[in-house]
Amino acid sequence: MHKSKKFTHGERNKFLAEKLNNEKVYFDWVVTVAFYSAIHLLEGKILPCKVGIQECKNIQEVREAYNLKGRHVARFKLIERFAPPEISIGYKWPDDRSRYTRYITFKIDNAVSDKAVRHLNDIHKYCTQKN
Repeated sequence: MHKSKKFTHGERNKFLAEKLNNEKVYFDWVVTVAFYSAIHLLEGKILPCKVGIQECKNIQEVREAYNLKGRHVARFKLIERFAPPEISIGYKWPDDRSRYTRYITFKIDNAVSDKAVRHLNDIHKYCTQKN
């Protein structure tokens, strides 16, 4: 499998999320980095793709093809369409939790970071499977 820059970036973030989680530090950053890793891995797997008649090479083109306001909404719609339901659920969970840890409180426990890493590992496994 040829790894795109996005995919390589996602694997780098995955390594950091796992490292922080194993060291039992900065659980909020484990969740946030896991979420950003998932973004890169899934975009690396799914893009380029066709949305309707439009060939989309990046998330901005996906946003325009779906006529949506934001990249996060477009990305979730893309993942829901092209990935299995358990992957879109596994993506949405750290998305929601990372917003919570960034904007509400960084005080979360290891159980939350463990779950984020489990979801990330499922996403990575999916993204490394041959189509």
